[in-house]
Amino acid sequence: MKLKGVKFLSAILGLSMVIGSMGCATAPEKKEAAGQSTQSEKGADNTSSDVANAEQEEVTLNFWHIWGAETDASYASIKKVIADFQAEYPHIKIKEDTTENEAYKTKIKASAAANELPDLFSTWGGGFSKPFIEANRVLAIDEYLNDGTKDRLVGGALANVTYNDKVYGMTFGLSCGAMFVNKELFEQNNIKIPETYTELIEAVKAFKALGITPMSVSGKDVWTIAMYFDAMALKAAGNDKIVSTLTKQGTFEDPEFLNAATKFAELVSLGAFPEGAAGLSKDESDLPFLEGKVPMLFNGSWTAGTVYREDSKIQDKIIPIGFPVFEDGKGNKNEFTGGAVDAIMVNANTKYKEEAVLFQKYFCENMARETYLAGAYLPAWKVEVDESNINPVTVDLAKLTSEAEGFTLWWDTLLEGQDTQVYLNTLQELFLGGVTPEQFVEKLQTMYE
Repeated sequence: MKLKGVKFLSAILGLSMVIGSMGCATAPEKKEAAGQSTQSEKGADNTSSDVANAEQEEVTLNFWHIWGAETDASYASIKKVIADFQAEYPHIKIKEDTTENEAYKTKIKASAAANELPDLFSTWGGGFSKPFIEANRVLAIDEYLNDGTKDRLVGGALANVTYNDKVYGMTFGLSCGAMFVNKELFEQNNIKIPETYTELIEAVKAFKALGITPMSVSGKDVWTIAMYFDAMALKAAGNDKIVSTLTKQGTFEDPEFLNAATKFAELVSLGAFPEGAAGLSKDESDLPFLEGKVPMLFNGSWTAGTVYREDSKIQDKIIPIGFPVFEDGKGNKNEFTGGAVDAIMVNANTKYKEEAVLFQKYFCENMARETYLAGAYLPAWKVEVDESNINPVTVDLAKLTSEAEGFTLWWDTLLEGQDTQVYLNTLQELFLGGVTPEQFVEKLQTMYE
């Protein structure tokens, strides 16, 4: 099966256009009452005029997703969008079922294998959803996109949900990996914000000497460890080698992967991460950073929304930077991890295809706007917003990525099937000191067997 678009180059053009127009744009006009909609919402309503305009018998759509925690940067956005949709279409009831990220991945895979998926579900494009497509579990939506929908999406927004030239999902936001830096802690302790790996090591040692844990990470939620390693591998090897190796057109035996593993192990050995991190959940590991006690956190761009909540203690202290470049690496400062990969898909066997796609499109277009305003994502749609309503960390992220050469999908999204678990399990072993960097690379190479 051919998977289109691992690099998200064309999205940058669309995002640059959005960023350039923010200063003179205004928020979309609110609906006066149910039955009236904004222009962007009207565009999303064209899935079926019968569904949109005629009286219908009540329909219930089961919708599974991962944004159920009140601490999630997207929580308020999803509640608003669903409430707005149900006000617009009172005959369509959305029944939510939410699960935490890691548990959700296991749940959705098992449900797809058993052919027990809900009407709609959140997922990730790339290799993660490829088995669902191959098993004919997901509805292809190409016939629903020729009503102006494609024109409202930024370039490349559907690349990671397109398989064999057919579109199987909708995205709403572009996310990227970034190092969130507490500039106040750096300034107070006269430590340079790192631009290179050597400077990063110097900063780690300097903070450790002061009794300050340099970085936050969760050893229990392994995907947070992978955030760090994915970025380090990108700096060591560059996008092309990462993609070719993860899609089994290369080899983990190339020295760049050992370089990344060795540097990652060095950070661990220097005490860059919290003591007892192996037993910490993401929320627990993030807390010292959010309290202003830890100077660095590498995670997804949704972190901007978290650090800029009204009750945040670090609201005006955080700036995003790219992961420091490796002086001996093949990657550069304009390569980032991430992409438009968070997606909503429709069960191929749903009884209510028209209604499900109507909600899918409405949800994604309006979530693009709301999560942008919330600082959770950069928009994958050509939304109109007032820049004054966007938190400065998100604006800084948009500027940081404005010259990006591309976005490399996170490994646990790009890898397929059991290979994802091989990677995460082996990375956790490396983090805990259970394997050497050489053994880590050898275990990754078993994916090719």
